[in-house]
Amino acid sequence: MSDAKLVYVCEGGDCTERGSGDVHDSLKEMVKAIDPDEARVRVRRYPCFGACECGINVTVWPDRLFYSRVGKADLPELVENLLKGGCPVQRLRGQAKPDVEEMVWSLLDSPY
Repeated sequence: MSDAKLVYVCEGGDCTERGSGDVHDSLKEMVKAIDPDEARVRVRRYPCFGACECGINVTVWPDRLFYSRVGKADLPELVENLLKGGCPVQRLRGQAKPDVEEMVWSLLDSPY
């Protein structure tokens, strides 16, 4: 099993309308430029987190970081955190309801 962090970008309807596809593609490209083999970070799409009112939502597992209202301008700072030992991006956290975040972590922690 890989020790790579998994970064999920929501592709639910609201997030998609806000440009989550572009955020996903840009983030994936930025990460691959530093980690071409995805040994440390893998960027993937996720069907929907359920925090539609505060999308675009991005999660980092197993770190349990739930980012909301993510735009392309935020991506360099996210990459800094993911691959260069930076701090979590606090201004993008704490916007989704806590029960939504807990549901997401329960799903991602599941062995299935």
